[in-house]
Amino acid sequence: MPVVSSQYWNEVHGSKKEDVEKDDEGLQTMRTLTRNMAYMLKGLSKAEKPKQEAIVHTNFIR
Repeated sequence: MPVVSSQYWNEVHGSKKEDVEKDDEGLQTMRTLTRNMAYMLKGLSKAEKPKQEAIVHTNFIR
């Protein structure tokens, strides 16, 4: 499974909108995450989808 990375923990700090807007490092991290996610999704949309196997159910009562 692809995992989108950023540059640090994906979070911003603040209890109010004004506090969050002052967290420059957190906002930069979220912008980086957004760009990386868009880049990955664009690439995946062009890739051929893998064929799915038939679903197998396990009966644990034997």
